[in-house]
Amino acid sequence: MKATRLVAFFLAPSSPRPLGVFRIGVSLVLLAQAWSLAGHIQELFGDRGLTPWSITAPLASPWMPRVETWVALARPWGLNARESIQALCCAYALALAALLVGWRTRPAATLAWLLHAVLMNSAPLFIYGVEVFAHISLFYCVVLPVGAAFALDVRAGRTSDAPSAMATLGLRVLQLHLCLVYVSSGVEKALGATWQQGTAVWDAVMQPQFFRFDLTWLAHQPWVSMAASWGTLLVEVGYGVFIWPRQTRLFWVLLTLGLHAGIALFMGLWLFSGIMAVLTFAAFGWEALGAAPRHFARARQRV
Repeated sequence: MKATRLVAFFLAPSSPRPLGVFRIGVSLVLLAQAWSLAGHIQELFGDRGLTPWSITAPLASPWMPRVETWVALARPWGLNARESIQALCCAYALALAALLVGWRTRPAATLAWLLHAVLMNSAPLFIYGVEVFAHISLFYCVVLPVGAAFALDVRAGRTSDAPSAMATLGLRVLQLHLCLVYVSSGVEKALGATWQQGTAVWDAVMQPQFFRFDLTWLAHQPWVSMAASWGTLLVEVGYGVFIWPRQTRLFWVLLTLGLHAGIALFMGLWLFSGIMAVLTFAAFGWEALGAAPRHFARARQRV
């Protein structure tokens, strides 16, 4: 009986719509990032930008191509370095646009993932959490049936939006991955002295690069920082427990989205918050919202 339930948990056919939501959300966040950086392409990736290639090359992975590799390949076609970099970034944006609408979804996701790897490897000094999760998300778009819902491929008949075992398996992999991410992050934070003392949020918002609002008044209200710090630990450590039961799933999704909204508002990390919010909403929130009316109806009947 337990084995049957386990197989059903991973392989019982289900709707691919959560994966379609995941694809659309990831594409929108990365297109917004591309738009915000469009005027700084040469500063980020050019040899005469903020970090010359001679500095970034030793820090990059030797197993992954870099922008200068593409520049050398494009030179026989009459493109100079500036034009080559612009063409590479345009191809990345077009691949994301195709992924967004679900046109030739898997090839578009593969191209976006490969070009994202090239760009990441070309600017290692500017990489932080959002790039890592974006790269993981694009890889999931390559291997999971994310084009089986809300996609032009469905309308063209290249794929079906019928419930499938692969949709369920892909969603479960995404869900389990998120649980590992949040729980491990929460446990690691909980081992730190500043999180235990409740001063971690104060330390973060007082850093110059994250200073968005005048929050110096928190020095006179230390309980606010303590509540925010310990509340963050509760959301992250409890993620793997309270995100699964139907009774607490929607509430924990809302808590998680609120956590990332706070990070975006008070620290300016809107891209990181956006990609993490998309992950949680697609993996757990979409189904929770669909089940909420039934859950509330049953609750009213009990009352």
